[in-house]
Amino acid sequence: MPHATTSRRKATSRRQNSEDIEDVHNSQVNGHVDDVSDEEQTRASRNVKKEKKGNGKQRAAPEEQDEDAAAVDEDEEDEDDLIDVSNLPDQPLRRVDAQKLNGIAEDWRNMRLQIGQRVDIFKEVGVAMADAGEESFETSENLQEIDTAMREFLDVDAEMEAHAQTLDDMYQRLGFQDKPVQRYENGLEERKNTYAGKTTRQKYARDERYKAFRAGVWEVHHLDDPMPPLTELIPREVGDDDDDDDELETGGVTQNYKCPLTLTFLVNPLTSKVCGHSFSADAIRAHGKPAHLPKKCPAAGCNKSFKLSDCVPDVKLDKRVKDYKRRHAEREENSDAEEVVD
Repeated sequence: MPHATTSRRKATSRRQNSEDIEDVHNSQVNGHVDDVSDEEQTRASRNVKKEKKGNGKQRAAPEEQDEDAAAVDEDEEDEDDLIDVSNLPDQPLRRVDAQKLNGIAEDWRNMRLQIGQRVDIFKEVGVAMADAGEESFETSENLQEIDTAMREFLDVDAEMEAHAQTLDDMYQRLGFQDKPVQRYENGLEERKNTYAGKTTRQKYARDERYKAFRAGVWEVHHLDDPMPPLTELIPREVGDDDDDDDELETGGVTQNYKCPLTLTFLVNPLTSKVCGHSFSADAIRAHGKPAHLPKKCPAAGCNKSFKLSDCVPDVKLDKRVKDYKRRHAEREENSDAEEVVD
């Protein structure tokens, strides 16, 4: 056996080396150092070093072999795990896989919801620009830039909804048919092309977020004048006609910051989740007693009913009320100063 032969060879070498060292040592002890040549001492020393080095290699060899074998096995496993995704066939979805389409669509909508919570940043920046002296979207490059950013945000929002709608459609009607990947890509492309083919008015004039953005900037310089319909502020394009304009929007946008109950400016406003009307906190709490019974909304023309628990604090509205009152005070001060100068 190879191991037995190696052991005998190692033992013989070890005995020879030991004898060489012993001969040198004995000669030195007996005072016969001169009888041992320098060449013999050097040869004995080299033999000892070779023995140590050889033993180290022999002991390490099995470990190195194991490591090499493990590395080879691991490489082979990695090669086996690789999947050529580009050559996978576009196979029909199984029923269990088709069920996941609905969940993915909800993921897209949840992402829209999370991102949409910060849409007010565009209005806040636009209002700050107007407060700093920017007059209008027609004359201010800064306002035009933030308007472009707002529209791009709405475009991305529409694309995310297109993903969700395409997945919904596949889940309801197409999920079990052939080539689901191709059907998804085709359905998404069709929706994106439909959106891209719309005019600027058709994309944004109906969007309440865009209306609020433009109205916030308008209000800075037109405190008591309602904003005209967006169809008057957005230039007409090919595809826009009079019927579409009337259908999009028929009146201007205005904001009433007074409480329907007190007829004074809102204080710590609470807004109804049922109908969207807002009231001063103390006034609606007094009106809403007993709290567990629903009552008709006190806003003029509203026929809906709600309980006091349906009214929630409206921090954003509270800020707008304070900004409106501040601008009114500044305008009155400027008006009084102009009268004094005259």
